[in-house]
Amino acid sequence: MTVATLGQPGWDRVVGQDKAVELLQRAAERPVHSYLLVGPRGSGIEEAARCFAAALVAPDGDERAWDLSLRGIHPDVVEIDPPANQIRVDDAQMIVDEVYRSPLEGERKVIVVFDAERMNDAASNKLLKTLEEPPRSAVLVLVTAGADQLLPTIRSRCQRVDFAFLGPDAVATALAGSGVDPDRARLLAVLGGGRIDRARAIDGRLAAVREAFVSTAAALDGTGSAVAVRADAAQEALRVALADLEAAQESEAEQLTAELAGAGYPERTQRAQLKRLEERQKREHRYARTEALVEGITALETMYRDALVGEGTEVLNTDRARLVLDPRAAAQALDACRAARHALAEHNPQEQLLLERLFLHLPPSGHVGASMPRR
Repeated sequence: MTVATLGQPGWDRVVGQDKAVELLQRAAERPVHSYLLVGPRGSGIEEAARCFAAALVAPDGDERAWDLSLRGIHPDVVEIDPPANQIRVDDAQMIVDEVYRSPLEGERKVIVVFDAERMNDAASNKLLKTLEEPPRSAVLVLVTAGADQLLPTIRSRCQRVDFAFLGPDAVATALAGSGVDPDRARLLAVLGGGRIDRARAIDGRLAAVREAFVSTAAALDGTGSAVAVRADAAQEALRVALADLEAAQESEAEQLTAELAGAGYPERTQRAQLKRLEERQKREHRYARTEALVEGITALETMYRDALVGEGTEVLNTDRARLVLDPRAAAQALDACRAARHALAEHNPQEQLLLERLFLHLPPSGHVGASMPRR
């Protein structure tokens, strides 16, 4: 089956999920009031949610409407993704308010709630009636990686569409199909852990982060000066990783301002759209910063994992020489990485101090293998 339908080319962004895409394409022709999209982050579920929203507000395949929907800035597609760990009752009230506002451009309005499992009980109960009897013009789409964390009464009011976990083979095939060298595609697929978005990020904006952290594993010599140098290099890599995002966000804001003015929307609508974009970009920036740091720690873990399993065993970093370390030292390094990951999640530490503490607890590299590891 070809996942992209005539006039709706955005579906080709969703790879390896033909069954889910087919269900959503059919649903868009005669939609019900609410849907529950269930699948792991990075499986294509986020792209599919935006494509589904675009198909609902622009069933004729209008190019402009699809472009705006896929960029998350269509006035009749409202994305709900609060930065807090929970979706609270105030957020639920905002969802209800949006549901009952009339569409601006077409006959239908779509509200997409990302990470819906974050809804606490008060927010869930607030949404129950709206999920059961929304106005005819509104469709709610809940996106979640943890359907079991939602109240049964929420799940029962939605039509469910499941997304499969993408294994390394599927990710490698998708990457190779987009022009990535097959050997590198296999490496990226393994490092991406079945997430095509992560694999692409490692090949793109996170490439410098991975390089800085895996190089650290081989560069430490037990001295404080080496730790300071490598911590500075990691910080610079994190800055580079976010520079492109920041430039893209600035360009996006300028483009949206011009588009809204050119479309002749009321000033109130223009302000609301720009505020929505600003809030989304802030969330994206915070998430990207954390993601980049976690990716760096993960890159270190893969190097010490490869050192721990020893010669003759398949490695993750097929583009790197294996570190030669005592198994106890490799295990202690993995413990240090886990501690840093835990500190980042629980305590929001200052990044420079976190990196210096982590690198101080890593073993001197000693020496590395003279040849590339066997695959």
